[in-house]
Amino acid sequence: MLFQRILSQPVNRLLVFAMIVTALLPISLLAIHLNKTAWESGWREIHEKHQLLAENLASPIEIYVNDHFSALSLLAATIQPVISHQPQLKVVMDTTVDKLKGFASIAYVDVSGKMLAYKVAADVFDGDNNKIISPYIFSTERCFLFVRQTEKQYISGIKPSPFNLKPTLIMGMPVFNADGRLRGMLLAELRVSLIEKLRKQIKFGKRGHSAIVDQNGRVIAHPNPEWMTEMKDLSSWPIVQAMMAGKTGATEFYSSFVKQDMVAGYASVPGIGWGIMVPQPKSEVAAQVNQFMFSNYLWGSLGLLVAVLFGILVSGWITRPINRLAKTSQALLDNNLNGDIAYPSDFEPREARQLGYTIKSLVRGLQKSRDEVADLNRNLQYKVNDATKQLRAANSKLRETVKSDFLTSLVNRRYFEMDLADILSRQNKDLDHISILLFDIDNFKAINDSYGHAAGDEVLTQVARKLEYFMRKGDVVARYAGDEFALRLCCDRRVAMSRANQIRQAIEDLDIIWRNIHLQVTVSIGVYSEILSDELDVRNILHKVDIAMYEAKKRGRNCVKTFNNEMATVLRLK
Repeated sequence: MLFQRILSQPVNRLLVFAMIVTALLPISLLAIHLNKTAWESGWREIHEKHQLLAENLASPIEIYVNDHFSALSLLAATIQPVISHQPQLKVVMDTTVDKLKGFASIAYVDVSGKMLAYKVAADVFDGDNNKIISPYIFSTERCFLFVRQTEKQYISGIKPSPFNLKPTLIMGMPVFNADGRLRGMLLAELRVSLIEKLRKQIKFGKRGHSAIVDQNGRVIAHPNPEWMTEMKDLSSWPIVQAMMAGKTGATEFYSSFVKQDMVAGYASVPGIGWGIMVPQPKSEVAAQVNQFMFSNYLWGSLGLLVAVLFGILVSGWITRPINRLAKTSQALLDNNLNGDIAYPSDFEPREARQLGYTIKSLVRGLQKSRDEVADLNRNLQYKVNDATKQLRAANSKLRETVKSDFLTSLVNRRYFEMDLADILSRQNKDLDHISILLFDIDNFKAINDSYGHAAGDEVLTQVARKLEYFMRKGDVVARYAGDEFALRLCCDRRVAMSRANQIRQAIEDLDIIWRNIHLQVTVSIGVYSEILSDELDVRNILHKVDIAMYEAKKRGRNCVKTFNNEMATVLRLK
């Protein structure tokens, strides 16, 4: 009955109805396809970007913690001779806290848990640094118990500071006697504020952020200051459990902080067990995709409106032109809207010609809309690529910063060894010989003991500048350890010995003035030269040049010794 009522309608109504159906069909198919493609592409790019952000934030945090472990290790070696001398021990620890801003406090504790010396930064007690501190304040600390039991370095999870109860991270470093027995340990508070500064550098969207949790799932750094203050436990969150298990990836979850469903990338910090997640509300991602789709829906709606308006204008019985237009329209649908509609003939009724022009305009509008969608996709990809390029450039700059020694501005030991490994991996493609020079400043401890560490720092800086003066293109000079420097030269043994003696004499002639006091220093230099081959490795080379340097020390200092067959024989016997 309904079908008969439809067929009994006037021709102009049937024609309008047919035009609406014909217009809606391609627009709907195109809209469905574009909507599906836009959502799939949008979610994929968001997952990849957030995971990349989490992984890139994990690297500087790992370096930050390891560098402070290295600083504690150096401090442990430095205080070993002066532990029995309370004033000297106090001076060393005060200088360390003042120089290394990452530590809020450092304490030396003996194996019974008694604190023998400590230094707390001025801001820890809000200006009152004279509070009475119990000497056994660390006796029940897990970090103290772990280091005493295992004799290994350790970093705690986030916990209240024993000095002011504010959130902190405690690092432990064993201190040994000369005979290798545990004498005590250094317990230092690592500032959480510097980690929070690293976290704040990750900004995107309106409510996108990053968060860092410790190995127990408690908040270290987070945009919610209350969660940081109370060290909120997030270990029940599936994403946090994945990070605690050492996994890296992307996921979705509900955030009780933002109170929205989130999409997040996450990564685990190697060797520490911390987790880093970079979440963003799904609603923001949906808004980006919806904004992209809005213009497509607008064009489709305008096209449909034009079709309806032109369909209303068509009134009359036009059998043949309608059949022709129907066949042409079907062919365009089958060919994915590729092609065109021929202009109506002059012999057709005026209404039929109007209908032909209308459909032709509609097809061109759809084709234009499709082209604009393609342009929008290309522009979106360009913006994503540009943002990724800027992020990688920022990471490259960060890696460049952490490879340098903070005092002398030379490259550090880690970069020097990586450079040497890279040279050895080239397998004679760029050069034939390699020479390593290891410098040790003679009697450097006496300068520190007599004039203070500031004078020692000035000596290190002046020696570093002199070494830079003698560098040539392709050479690498690094601060290797406390008062040791290392040079990598691309030359044979004869040239290396000549340059080593020139540098030794130049440092001996160096006049260092410290507070109207003239300081003169000398260096003992070990040289190791070799023809590049597949048998060389970094550890063996550094061990040999270290033997040569200590041989120079034994021969009276202020001299140059090269690794020779006699030293090689001793090395094999060992």
